[in-house]
Amino acid sequence: MIVLSKREKETLHEISKWPEFPEYWKPKTRAKLERLGLVANVSETKCSANYQLTDKGKVLLQQLVESGVLK
Repeated sequence: MIVLSKREKETLHEISKWPEFPEYWKPKTRAKLERLGLVANVSETKCSANYQLTDKGKVLLQQLVESGVLK
């Protein structure tokens, strides 16, 4: 299992709530989640980024919710 900090877990949860999560919101934390393959840029335009959870990110988030780490 991937070990995430509290901030990374909260950011993962926050990204799941937004239909569009811009690149400039929590850039360092979001970039680490992207390197881990938990989020990806799904924007169809090159000028603006839109980050959403990948399948791997959705599974991890579900595990965190089920274990009671996130509400």
